Amino acid sequence: MVVALLILSVSAAGAQPGGDSASASSAADAQRPAQAGTTTSTPATPDDDGYVERSRRWAKNAKIFERLSGTTDGWYPRLGGMTRGSGFALGPGYRTHVFGDRVLLDLSTAISTKAYKATDAKARWLQAFDKRLELWTDLRYEVFPQEDFFGIGNDSSLARQTSYARETFYASARASFAVLPWLRLGGVSGYARPRVGHGTDRAFPSIEELFTDADAPGLVGEPDFLHATIFAELDGRDVPGRPRSGGFTRVAYGTWNDRTLDRYDFRRFDVDTIGFVPLDANKSHVLSGRIGVSYVNNAPGHRIPFYYLAYVGGVDTLRSYREYRFQDENAMWMSAEYLWATPIQFATVAAFVDAGQVRSNWQDLGLGGLRHGYGAGLRFHSDKQTFARFDVGTGGGEGWRMFLQLAPTF
Repeated sequence: MVVALLILSVSAAGAQPGGDSASASSAADAQRPAQAGTTTSTPATPDDDGYVERSRRWAKNAKIFERLSGTTDGWYPRLGGMTRGSGFALGPGYRTHVFGDRVLLDLSTAISTKAYKATDAKARWLQAFDKRLELWTDLRYEVFPQEDFFGIGNDSSLARQTSYARETFYASARASFAVLPWLRLGGVSGYARPRVGHGTDRAFPSIEELFTDADAPGLVGEPDFLHATIFAELDGRDVPGRPRSGGFTRVAYGTWNDRTLDRYDFRRFDVDTIGFVPLDANKSHVLSGRIGVSYVNNAPGHRIPFYYLAYVGGVDTLRSYREYRFQDENAMWMSAEYLWATPIQFATVAAFVDAGQVRSNWQDLGLGGLRHGYGAGLRFHSDKQTFARFDVGTGGGEGWRMFLQLAPTF
């Protein structure tokens, strides 16, 4: 079903005016008169249309591409939107404008193949100054029953893999303003109520069977948080949904205050940057590089809940390891990718190398002791939007890992 939706949505995008050169060329060929001496074929009737052409026509009429990309009101299929390692998630969504199109409401829910659940209610209350200023409120309830924890540190053991459940309610308000076409500033403030429970993954023991609150801070206490984060985004990508040149950088700083136990106050600083360099005029061959750093530090006399620690491992950091494989107060990761836009209109092949590490002290981050990996993958997309990434990674000494992400990284 996922593949069908991707094909239909991409096909719909390719059928729109302004599609890629291959589509334009096909249309031009269809309008050229037949050369002398050639045999002309009988025009196909609707019953003779192929599956792809019928799918394109249906997708265009149903506005599948617009529904997936969020540019039209009404019902839409929610794909993903959970967390890393949740499995494939699917559910319904509905978006509509109210109060004379001044307010946008977006409601959705989904469940994954691992029984992860999430429900979101988003409202955009203001969009002004030529869409440069936006004000949103977000409500989210999520249940993640099979999260992984291996212990803290860059040398944590795979043999101590455990499972735990996390149930969280979020309520937040966020604002952003495009100061310049390539610079957006913003902030988020809200309330979070995380709860940790018995893991349901039968392949591994539950977290409380191998770890104590001393090993995994926050395992016993149940703090509620008020948090505030400010951020800046520098966006120089040619096409944000499917970049082939330029770059993107996000810098964020936030504080988390424990309002119930007064034992888990901490602050967090994140930097993530990615760049794209085309190797040919058509941007069919592209080199991409990425580097990220996370710094999480507790207030004096306080601790950091283990589920909020920085990490490497998984689809967006180190693809030769499981999600959240290594966790600590500080993390650094980097990757390089080669991207080849194949002759198939909606598919790009990728080859990558990754490296990363976590440390208890940020001064220990460096090139020594890096975990690493390499692999290959596929990207499914239209000209303007990436819909899915499939990656296979290895080289870290823990076997092969496969990841499916139903959204671009940024």
